[in-house]
Amino acid sequence: MKLVRWGLTTILSAAMLMSMVSCGGGGDNSSSEGASGDSTSSQLELKNKKMSFMAHWGLNPAEGQPESPTLKMFKEKYGGEVEDRVTTWDERLDAVTAAAMSDDCPDLTVYWGELLPKGFSNGLYREIDDLVDLNGFGWKDTKVVADRYMFNGKHYVCTPYVADGGVLFYNKATIKEYNLEDPRELFRKGEWTWDKMLEMMKTFSDPNDTDGDKLGRYGIDGWDPGDSMYHTCGVPLVTMDENGKLQNNIDDPAIERAMNWVLEFRKQNVGFPRWDNEWNIAPERIKSGKTLFYINGLWEYNRFTIGDLAIGENACFVPYPRDPNADAYYRIAGIDAYMPFGGAKNTEAVSAWLDCHLMVNRDEELRKETDELRVSTNAEEGGLGWNEDDVTFFYEMTDLDTFTPVANDWSGGLGVAGATGHDVISRVWYDSTPWATVREQYKPMLDDAIETFEASL
Repeated sequence: MKLVRWGLTTILSAAMLMSMVSCGGGGDNSSSEGASGDSTSSQLELKNKKMSFMAHWGLNPAEGQPESPTLKMFKEKYGGEVEDRVTTWDERLDAVTAAAMSDDCPDLTVYWGELLPKGFSNGLYREIDDLVDLNGFGWKDTKVVADRYMFNGKHYVCTPYVADGGVLFYNKATIKEYNLEDPRELFRKGEWTWDKMLEMMKTFSDPNDTDGDKLGRYGIDGWDPGDSMYHTCGVPLVTMDENGKLQNNIDDPAIERAMNWVLEFRKQNVGFPRWDNEWNIAPERIKSGKTLFYINGLWEYNRFTIGDLAIGENACFVPYPRDPNADAYYRIAGIDAYMPFGGAKNTEAVSAWLDCHLMVNRDEELRKETDELRVSTNAEEGGLGWNEDDVTFFYEMTDLDTFTPVANDWSGGLGVAGATGHDVISRVWYDSTPWATVREQYKPMLDDAIETFEASL
């Protein structure tokens, strides 16, 4: 069932990315279209008000915390309520899979790339074409992303905005100290490229500078930076067309170009050696000036603005750099989407939830409220401590006119241990193995994984 829609326009606060994921609701061409941006339309009652949700966090707020805008609207407009079924991060994939096969299947969960494309073919996830109008208001602007996650001609993913799949955090004081160009300004000038980033990291890095830190200075840290950034070449390792046909792209020259760029990180010794730090990341080195870039999701930014690693106005972020030899500026689309279970019983409530999430992401007044929250320094009330330029830049970098979104690599959900994109890139990032050797080893493994998956359909 598709629920009515209202014309609304904004983008969700990055703060909410810590407690919710992004996907919104659509509607039909019913008489409610005449509301034309009026978010104060009369309340609509659901037949079944309770929607169940499963993830490693809940939609209901923790004690003392405010409700998310989506939850508040879900309650006020539809009289809805949410039953949270919270699992743990380590157990989330097994828990979601088991729940999908149970008689008491929840209604809603979130996007897990590790479960795709099998999550489409085995019914773990449900298609959304009858729940939202992807060609209607709000959705049509981001349909290009929804189309990249089609399976057998059906859509499973929707998002009212396109988040970045990750960003690079840095300390402006460190940039200034080493006479480097500000990456954000390079982005605005169209000069933020692979070559420029590598040049900056080479200038900064010095493993022998152990003053204040025995591990020295390094250009980049984070969970598997090569795995995160290679998508900027525009070609994921395994892609899928709208009919569910998988393609092994390991021979593509763009991937070879990206892998050689990642390999150069190791050759130039600019990557933080996690293996010398008990395999842990060390974001605190951004504050101490010992690491130039730290890679993660934007949800962590408030740690550097007003959190435990605060550097105040010196905190900054920028998207992954552009491949200078690609035909466009490709960046992985951040898919923080709500997705209904294949066995969802209360799809009416799911459609209502998606509708509410679209509305809070598309209303100009709510955008002002969201931006006020971003620049607030009151962490107890959800403030993020951003500055005005952070807010302006967030909208600049998430504007689909500035980049081409790329879908995630599908190899991780084929169910073949040791034959995922992460495994492939780890050989380059951690072992410094030449790409030709890695390609020769993994090409037949990926071919076999694809063949096994397609035979199971």
